[in-house]
Amino acid sequence: MTAIIHTGSMSIDRLLGGGIRSGMVTDIFGQSGAGKSQLCFMLCANYAKYSRQEDTILFIDTVGTFRPERISEIAGTKKSNNILNKIIFVRALSTADQINAIKRIPDINARLTIIDTATSLFSDEFTGVSRHMALRKYLHRLSLAAINFDCATVITNMIRTVPIRTTIIDQGGGHDITITKTITNSFQQREFMETSVSIYTHMKLKLEVISLEKSLFRASLIQPLRKRHALFTITSKGIGD
Repeated sequence: MTAIIHTGSMSIDRLLGGGIRSGMVTDIFGQSGAGKSQLCFMLCANYAKYSRQEDTILFIDTVGTFRPERISEIAGTKKSNNILNKIIFVRALSTADQINAIKRIPDINARLTIIDTATSLFSDEFTGVSRHMALRKYLHRLSLAAINFDCATVITNMIRTVPIRTTIIDQGGGHDITITKTITNSFQQREFMETSVSIYTHMKLKLEVISLEKSLFRASLIQPLRKRHALFTITSKGIGD
């Protein structure tokens, strides 16, 4: 049976068709400070409040972003201890740690699994084609675990600024020659290892900073693509509209 975990923002929930769904991998990506980890903390607090006693949350931290005190703040003092007791925390220091952690999903009855950040360690340990192959293998395992064990699975990812390139077909000399050129001083922001991540993720949510001063942010559903956007805020109580 599909379970839905609310994000705290009705606008984001509407984008996602109700919220984060079990049996699926949801990719949340964006620039630093856009609220990726905060949304993960909010999901932990929201799910733990209404989950069964035997259910747990698996939180895999690859970059040192896990903040139990923040989850307690979002949950409220009375419920914080119960919620933190439901979280199985793994500080992954290598891709081997990260891979082994998801093998625990059925054993600990994890109904929500969070990997924050999914690509960082693979970026450190691999280069070139081997980096993409290793990440794809990992995400394939993660996707199967989400489906087979009906686990709501969330990964976060970063973005990179890359130069914009254009393709020109030169028909000189009677032969078509494809030439790729970089446009001078033109750049775009793209999700890191986007091609490999997209293969095994069911939904992709992009977060952007609108105004740090006003604590205003924007969420866009990239996969499946929707033209609508959701504005949200981050306060001491977590994610909200």
